[in-house]
Amino acid sequence: MLPVAVSNMIESPPAATTSCPPTSRALTAARRLLGCSHLAEDALQEALLALWQQPAPPPNPEAWLCTAVVLRARQLRRCLRRRHHHENCATADCPHVATCDNPLHHAYAHELEHRLHKASSALPPAQQAPLQLWRSGAGDYSDIARNLRLPIGTVRSRLHRARRELLRALPADERGALHPSRLE
Repeated sequence: MLPVAVSNMIESPPAATTSCPPTSRALTAARRLLGCSHLAEDALQEALLALWQQPAPPPNPEAWLCTAVVLRARQLRRCLRRRHHHENCATADCPHVATCDNPLHHAYAHELEHRLHKASSALPPAQQAPLQLWRSGAGDYSDIARNLRLPIGTVRSRLHRARRELLRALPADERGALHPSRLE
């Protein structure tokens, strides 16, 4: 059962983002921070769920909701920036990622993908599960930890070990080309 203050704010899901002033104010703030409507709606939805899960309604639900949406939008923006930075750094040294019409490069990338898939399937199940979630983009470390019901430190160590084993599956000359700073 929703608290009365929350149920008054949300009459129906479609109208919640357009006609209800507290949610539209929060949605506008999230759009300004994220620059994207669907990400802003995600931040609003997370904040509404958090408001609904509060044991007691806050004294000023509208202000609470706006603050929660802004904080969630900032967190989402930080996560997106980190992911974008990580992906750019990961592909910066790889000569096969650039737009290239050379069939040899495509064949090499396909062979590399096959080797990595074979190496990842040989990993212990405890390392495979977090690696699969991480590769699928299921979220950051805390999201993976929550999905697997593990402490975040355990997820980080298992991902580290899995990445190390994947690097070992590659020949030495390819390892150096991919991650020269991470070699042991």
